[in-house]
Amino acid sequence: MRNKFSKGALTIAFATFASVGIARAEVDPAQVTVAYADGYTGTDGQFHVWEHRGDAESFRANHVDKYRPWRHDDVRHKGDH
Repeated sequence: MRNKFSKGALTIAFATFASVGIARAEVDPAQVTVAYADGYTGTDGQFHVWEHRGDAESFRANHVDKYRPWRHDDVRHKGDH
């Protein structure tokens, strides 16, 4: 009985985890002016923090031309866009 319960609980936990991963929306590249390690500036002119680390990693991998590998407020890169 214990093994049956454990397998069932594991199945439910995995299904819940998988559905959460599928429901997450990524950042629309058309809405990004320039991206940084800690977030991005949108076409609205506002700075937005990455909601998930995976969003930043995915954006960096697919849009190298818009990504800057420093924080948006790094004084050493002031004016570098």
